Amino acid sequence: MNKILILTKNILAEQGLQKQLQQLNYEVFCSAEIYRNPQLYPIFQFFPIIMLSETISNYEVEKFLTLTEAENNLIVRLSMTEPTGEEQMKWEEIGLPGGLIKASTLDGIREKLVLLQSVYYGTKLEKESQECPPIQKIENRSLETSSGRVYFSKKEEKLFKLLLESKEELIARDQICSILWPEGETDSNRSQLSCIASKIKRKFKEAGYEGETIITKWGQGYGLDPNFYHYLSTGRVDDDFPEYLNVEKKVVSVTI
Repeated sequence: MNKILILTKNILAEQGLQKQLQQLNYEVFCSAEIYRNPQLYPIFQFFPIIMLSETISNYEVEKFLTLTEAENNLIVRLSMTEPTGEEQMKWEEIGLPGGLIKASTLDGIREKLVLLQSVYYGTKLEKESQECPPIQKIENRSLETSSGRVYFSKKEEKLFKLLLESKEELIARDQICSILWPEGETDSNRSQLSCIASKIKRKFKEAGYEGETIITKWGQGYGLDPNFYHYLSTGRVDDDFPEYLNVEKKVVSVTI
C-alpha cells in the first residue's frame, strides 16, 4: 500500500482528502507538528509521498524545503483552487513538481496522483542516469557486465573502488596498502596486493574481457587500463578496441 504523509496546520481540514485517498487504497497519516520540527524529519523515509496543506503559507513551505533533505519523496502542494501560471512557476522554482486540488473528484485525484508519480520518478531516474555513470553505482560487491556478473571479496572490492575513483591515474603501492591494511605496506601486504590484483584480472577475463584491466608500472603503482576504464564508464565498446572483448557490443550495466 502506498503511504502518504499530509503536513498541515489543522488536521480537521484534511479529513475529506484523507477519506478520498484511503478510498484509493493509500495509507494516510496527518500531522500538524512534523513540518515544524526538523528532528522529526527522519520519518519521511517511510512516506514516498508528502503533501503540504494549503493551510501552510508559501513562505513556510519554502523554508521547509530548504531544511528537509527529502530527495526520495514526491512532495505535492495542496490547494483549494486551480493554481495560476505564476503560482505553478513558483512551485517549480522551489522544487515542487506539482500540486493537487482538494476539491477534485475522486477520479480526478486518482489520475492526478498517478500522473505526478509518473513524471516525478521518470525525471528522477533520468537525472540519476545522467549524473551517475554505471561505475558509480556500487552495491552488493558485484559488477554486472554484458557477459555475466563479477563478484568480489571485500579486499578486491576495496581495491577496485580505489582504482575506479582514481580513473586512469596510477595509485602508489604504499598508498593502496595503507588503505587496505592498518599496518600499511609490508612485504606480506605487497604480496597480497599483487594476488588481489591478479584475482580481479582473472575474474574479468572469465567474464569475457580479454584486454588489459589492471595495469602495474614499476615505481608508480596500480591503475586501470584506459580502454578498460572507458568500457566501464560508458557502458559500450568503441570500434577502435573491439579485440578486447569476447562479448557483443552492448550496454554494460555495472552495479558494484
